[in-house]
Amino acid sequence: MNLASVIQAAAALREARECDGLEDPCVGDCLERLFPADQITLNELDLRHRRARLIGLAPSCIAPGEEVHDEGEDRAFWEHFWPTISCSYTERIPRLRHEVMMTEDFYSTRQWHSTGMYADYLGPCGIDKSLIMPLPGPPGIARRLIFSRGPGPAFTDQHRSAATLLRPHIADALRLQARRAATGSLTARQQELLQLVAAGHHNQAIARQLGLSPGTVRKHLENTFARLGVASRTEAIAKTRPDSAWY
Repeated sequence: MNLASVIQAAAALREARECDGLEDPCVGDCLERLFPADQITLNELDLRHRRARLIGLAPSCIAPGEEVHDEGEDRAFWEHFWPTISCSYTERIPRLRHEVMMTEDFYSTRQWHSTGMYADYLGPCGIDKSLIMPLPGPPGIARRLIFSRGPGPAFTDQHRSAATLLRPHIADALRLQARRAATGSLTARQQELLQLVAAGHHNQAIARQLGLSPGTVRKHLENTFARLGVASRTEAIAKTRPDSAWY
């Protein structure tokens, strides 16, 4: 494992948190150097409604940031999703829910090529093997970063170790991205107030910390709640921190 490359990728993720998140081209470049792959995609699978959202993160047949939906391919995917353990292991095997895994962890090459998932969906797409990094996501969403390759060399345990080290940095970037999207309509002052509210401070403590009167803090919070369309501190925190329910 190239530790310097892992550190470089972690640094790129920290910088990207303030702008485009995982879709920052620098992040994709770092990931591609660490995990040479034909495709690197962020997959968000809505398990209840059987819908898939794919976002390309590195040079591939999917442009960076592009979302891909194909109704015919989706049907084939969902038909084979649950029976294919390398795809559904995060839901079927609780102890592996947060573990980085490879296709070869579950199947020999012959077994894999005989599966319906490979024959009907992944094989025709040119995907022969994958490295899967599970990530926290909203309830009901199986989110994972997938590195895919066609026929040829498999991913290695060194790749797994690098992905395991990067996983918390990628999860942090996704959490901050979700919070930024949720608070996009708020002013900087309103965001600051909500951060203090989320930390458990009451109005008087917030007023002392910011050098404001309690009445001014109360008025700011009332305006913030109105802008968010909520009626309480609890609702405001839940709305501006959607990642709090991620698992």
